[in-house]
Amino acid sequence: MERNQLTSSNTLTKEWEQLQISGNNLTAERDQLQTSNNTLTKERDQLQTSNNTLIKERDQLQTSSNNLTEERDQLQTSSNNMTDERDQLQTSNNTLIKERDQLQTSNITLTKERDQLQTSNITLTKERDQLQTSYNTLIKEKDQLQTSYNTLTKERDQLQTSYNTLIKERDQLQKETEHLKQSLVEKGWKKLGSSCYYVSTEYKSWEESRQDCRNRGAHLVVINSQEKQTLVNWLCGRNNYVWIGLTDSVTEGTWKWVDDTPLTTKYWNSGEPNGGGAENCVYFYSLSSDTGEWWDYECSYKYRWICEK
Repeated sequence: MERNQLTSSNTLTKEWEQLQISGNNLTAERDQLQTSNNTLTKERDQLQTSNNTLIKERDQLQTSSNNLTEERDQLQTSSNNMTDERDQLQTSNNTLIKERDQLQTSNITLTKERDQLQTSNITLTKERDQLQTSYNTLIKEKDQLQTSYNTLTKERDQLQTSYNTLIKERDQLQKETEHLKQSLVEKGWKKLGSSCYYVSTEYKSWEESRQDCRNRGAHLVVINSQEKQTLVNWLCGRNNYVWIGLTDSVTEGTWKWVDDTPLTTKYWNSGEPNGGGAENCVYFYSLSSDTGEWWDYECSYKYRWICEK
């Protein structure tokens, strides 16, 4: 009986030692479970208390096998519970490991995003500083433009006033011009459109004719369009020769009007000009055409002439 009790006691001792080892293993696993540290600490304290109780119970088991057997059963139940708790903790640990790995991955991603945001922040800071500098420059330019605008507005108002004054003066001059042209008409001039024309009845050389026009405040007629050619033809009349204000007396072969404009529109007779250096002035003649034609001739020859102003 005593041997059986000793065997039982040894068995319980071994079981107790195994439980002690299991408690130590659980303590080690508890330490590894970083995220369940508080819970494992409480369980460790409970296990420590339970272990102390078991030590006391072991001493009591030496005198009371039946109680030890019952307590062994209780300890077995407790061990099973702890095993279940261990398994649960293991499962929880595995879950936490997965979450840790996910968090690690997320942390790496967030670190990359942080670095990218840091780079972006540096770039945006530079762009902000550049925009601030540009803004300050634009503010200065705006102020300068505002000042310029105010100045231009004043100048515009002054020019508007000057323009209004000139309009009045122009209208007054137009009235005076019309009055003068009317006076000229009364003195033998013909008013056609915006110009007046004087057709001489005398005969003079080209230079004398030009001087006569100058004396009248005018110049020998300039023909620079088809309408003007037709008008001069009408003023000249058929079978009449009249000097017009075209000459190459300054530069041979370079025909210019008396108002210094170059010759562009031309109504030369066929084969004209053909006089060379001796024929430097131009007369107008109409024989049968509706517009008349030009000839170059010696400037000393005496013809009638037409003045224009």
